[in-house]
Amino acid sequence: MALDNYISALLYKHDCVIVPGLGGFIGNHKPAQINPIQNTFSPPSKSISFNKNLVTNDGLLANYVAQKESISYPNACKNIERSVLQMNGNLRNGTRVVLKGIGVLSLDKNSRLNFEPEDNINYLLDAHGLTVFQKQPIKRATIEEKVAKEFKDRTAPLTAVKEGNKKSKKWMAAAAITIPLAFFAIWIPSKYDLSGDLNMATFNPLKATEKAIYVPNNSAIEISEEPIESLVKEQIAIATENSYFLDIKLDEADYTVKLKELDVASAVSTYVASANENFHYHIVAGCFSSKRNARKMVKKLTKDGFSASIIGKRKGLWTVSYSSFVTRKEAVTFLATAKDHNSKAWVLNY
Repeated sequence: MALDNYISALLYKHDCVIVPGLGGFIGNHKPAQINPIQNTFSPPSKSISFNKNLVTNDGLLANYVAQKESISYPNACKNIERSVLQMNGNLRNGTRVVLKGIGVLSLDKNSRLNFEPEDNINYLLDAHGLTVFQKQPIKRATIEEKVAKEFKDRTAPLTAVKEGNKKSKKWMAAAAITIPLAFFAIWIPSKYDLSGDLNMATFNPLKATEKAIYVPNNSAIEISEEPIESLVKEQIAIATENSYFLDIKLDEADYTVKLKELDVASAVSTYVASANENFHYHIVAGCFSSKRNARKMVKKLTKDGFSASIIGKRKGLWTVSYSSFVTRKEAVTFLATAKDHNSKAWVLNY
């Protein structure tokens, strides 16, 4: 029986197809993506993953097999069971099980079941007919190029002026300056007596010099009785304990003063296990020299459904736990689940 054909057909309409005794194939929806390096556009898709813990028969695959092969439901279940027994036998013998259009199942050296999905099939019906395409980016002129072009366009008429016109304009400008100067050089000596005192303090040397008269300045200079330092202290005193920045106004100018460093740890809500609790056994997921990387691991494990936390600093490294327990027996029982997620998980008595 071509079981992979039936599984593949059901994945187009359903997000989960369970094969009793083997595991479940789950469809994961992905939005459209853009690769800025290769300039490619990928349509939305539904990729396939595998969960070996979904082994309970929900009837979906058996009913579909019974319908397609025109047999009864019990006979369909038996046919599925025989196919699963054959696949499990091949896996135990080290043979890879290829499911056409779905992926490849295999066992690693630790007898753990691995699944490699096929990436060339899109099970999302809404994206039927859409393919990956490449589009070169539109090259737009930069600001520097626009400014250079505008400047070149403005200066273009100047370059078209003939050399003869330039010379004639220069002679006209020189004549406009020289003729008035020559006229005043002849007219001023005949009109005014230049032998007396001349006023060189102004731009009019022909005007009589006036005597300077001292006039006291009775206007008082206002001096601020309150120094700037006291004004700053008063404005800082208004700030609360939770203030990180303070806006100060001095001489009609605004300044922003940094009062203290931002507490990054308080901005990110990451649970850190307390030493006073009775949870002495922890399933360790990893140790990090950077607390920031430890927080990232906690967020990832929490998203995957674990009660992750940072249990403290051990030998200079921040230790991240999948979960914490009171007794060692509980921790060892949970260790198998953690190893399915991370083969390097281990129990710490802390």
